[in-house]
Amino acid sequence: MAVLYCAHAQEATLPSPDARVLGMGGVMMTNVSGSHAIYGNAAQQAFSYLPSQVASSYYGQNTFDYYAVTGFCRIDNANLLQAGWRQYLRERGNNDMAVDLGYSRRITDRWAIGVVGRYMHLKRPGASTDALAADLSLAYQQPLEGIGSFSMLRAGARLGNLGAYLDDADYTLPMDVTAGVALDTFFSDAHELTLGVDLGYYFSPKAVRGFQTSVGAEYNLMQLFQFRAGYHYGEQRFYYPSYWSLGCGVRFLHLRLDFAYLFARKHTLLHNTYALSFGFDF
Repeated sequence: MAVLYCAHAQEATLPSPDARVLGMGGVMMTNVSGSHAIYGNAAQQAFSYLPSQVASSYYGQNTFDYYAVTGFCRIDNANLLQAGWRQYLRERGNNDMAVDLGYSRRITDRWAIGVVGRYMHLKRPGASTDALAADLSLAYQQPLEGIGSFSMLRAGARLGNLGAYLDDADYTLPMDVTAGVALDTFFSDAHELTLGVDLGYYFSPKAVRGFQTSVGAEYNLMQLFQFRAGYHYGEQRFYYPSYWSLGCGVRFLHLRLDFAYLFARKHTLLHNTYALSFGFDF
């Protein structure tokens, strides 16, 4: 998971605000049942059995507020459209916004692909600029026998934030590549455990180069209550600091509610950060 902004170099990116993702330490390459797949691995949403979904999130703390609204609609069993809007507000006049449009296709029972196009508007005191970017994603799933009553191995990868600003600016879009793997295991109809890990690398621009790793777990009780924990390691604390996370969720009929809290060092941007996600599945 990418961090928000660094005031020192001001390369801009917007992370996933999904409370399920954050509660699991930022594991997002294998996320199928979350609220904002378009901001993680858009290809994974093709494996969802839901016809459509609308979700919103708030993610913030004392120094910033981050809002997001997304939705997806299934065209048929193989094709799916996604859309999202995000706004990031921070003191000292920072006000950034992004609109995303995505398409996911299930190629076979095992493989899916996704592409997301993005328009970003970056506003800083005395400066305003626009950018276009794209994410390319790949997803894989494989049922496993002999582990619990039913198990699924999931894998995914994304090449993210490929693009540039539309005019001359002192900012650069941080481009990254991330891959992950997760195991979903049903021990019985009432008990499910998910374990996942992501490994990512920011390769451009030079100022933000570095690795990040997310490790997380989720226990799902009767498909009604979820309990999550995770850890995220960031090589450069100014851009993607390390943190521990705890989260929980409730599913009732078509409604979903998720909460996450991050434990980061006091002088990092994610200190005392929390996220709340609300969704409706059709």
